[in-house]
Amino acid sequence: MLPPERLRYVGFSHVEADECGSLNDWLAAAPQAEPMCGSVAAMVSVNDLADRPARALADGERLDLGTHSIRWFDAPHLPHGWECGYLMHGTAGTLFCGDLFSQGGATHPPLTPSDILGPSEAFRRVMDYYAHAPQSRATLERLAAAQPVTLACMHGSAWQGDGAALLRALADALLA
Repeated sequence: MLPPERLRYVGFSHVEADECGSLNDWLAAAPQAEPMCGSVAAMVSVNDLADRPARALADGERLDLGTHSIRWFDAPHLPHGWECGYLMHGTAGTLFCGDLFSQGGATHPPLTPSDILGPSEAFRRVMDYYAHAPQSRATLERLAAAQPVTLACMHGSAWQGDGAALLRALADALLA
């Protein structure tokens, strides 16, 4: 594990208490770190609420982290929030997908190849937190085109497999 004081960035998908509510606590523990988010989030919220200015990433921007790099995807209103976006670790094929596949409950394996779309859709049926924006399918297709093999979910199990197919299945489910 990396000691917090060595962190360079504290990144998140969108501004919401469960996404970035502890941001300033992390910045206090990591005095050299910058908040990292999309340019819209930096403009409308993060530069006002964070103790330090944000490192704002533009859509498609790659950020070199030394031996690794990440890429930011703007994803307005997917599932919610104008400022929403996602990070992708290109070499590892990991998409940090925030709330896209939220699975309710507290007993999930850390990583699974099993179905997460079914549990996610069951959770969404109870509390539909999606904005259902007209560009959702196109945004999900952009994420699918990146060919993720691991979907790192904010709520529930992370998932491994054909991430492009699962993102397209989510698009179909949202339009059903």
